[in-house]
Amino acid sequence: MAAPSSTPGPSNTPAASSDARTGTVIVVAPTGAHAKADVAQLPVSSAEVAGAAADCERVGASVIDLEPRHDVSLPDVVAAVRARTGLIVRIAAHARSETPETLLDSGADVLICPLNAPEDFVATLREGARLRGVAVHYEASEIGQLATLRHLHGDAPVHAVLVFGGSKGMPGDVGTLAAALAELPEGATFSTVGVESASLPVLLATIAAGGHIRVGMADTLAYSEGAEVRDNTQLVARATGVAKIAQRPPLPPTQAREALGLT
Repeated sequence: MAAPSSTPGPSNTPAASSDARTGTVIVVAPTGAHAKADVAQLPVSSAEVAGAAADCERVGASVIDLEPRHDVSLPDVVAAVRARTGLIVRIAAHARSETPETLLDSGADVLICPLNAPEDFVATLREGARLRGVAVHYEASEIGQLATLRHLHGDAPVHAVLVFGGSKGMPGDVGTLAAALAELPEGATFSTVGVESASLPVLLATIAAGGHIRVGMADTLAYSEGAEVRDNTQLVARATGVAKIAQRPPLPPTQAREALGLT
């Protein structure tokens, strides 16, 4: 669904069926950069991540976001997830983590490129992705970064990943979300990431605005005030419930591909 140009509000179109126009893509980010020693229930190994991915797919996730880590082989994790699920695999492409070649050859369907990455890194990643048939989504943690999208893509379809909350994201409030959406190119689709205390407010505002949502233990370890997250499935199940209540039910991977322009 294209980004609206005004303050987010409920969709006027009833969602009689979960098609790409009326449904929600739910992304799970199961691990992130947290240390296993600090979070015992965190899935880190290939088998653990694949198991968590399968559980999350059963309750509504259609995409998994993975981040390169020093303690596990990224291609091994991707292979394990593919062996157990039909999830779309997105990988965070950070200039200081892995070489572009490692990221491009990891087996991902999509690479997430930060808009504040060095220009040469972005150019190399974009060209390598084009040659390999890998899609690129663009991550923005500041509203000012979104102007770069028009320069990169012109009138071509683009998907933005908007980060709110935490120490590096935009403020996690409705006004900031609306301001960010107003800066997206016409026809762009978007998903949001709500970090820490911004997780639930951003989830609610995003679904009301017609966007797609990422949840997971990579972004928050608290389910509610004073209550720790049990596992990633718990967060995906909550997002699924909210999406159904909003009549924008979760999309399975096949329809999520259409919604994200991957078909």
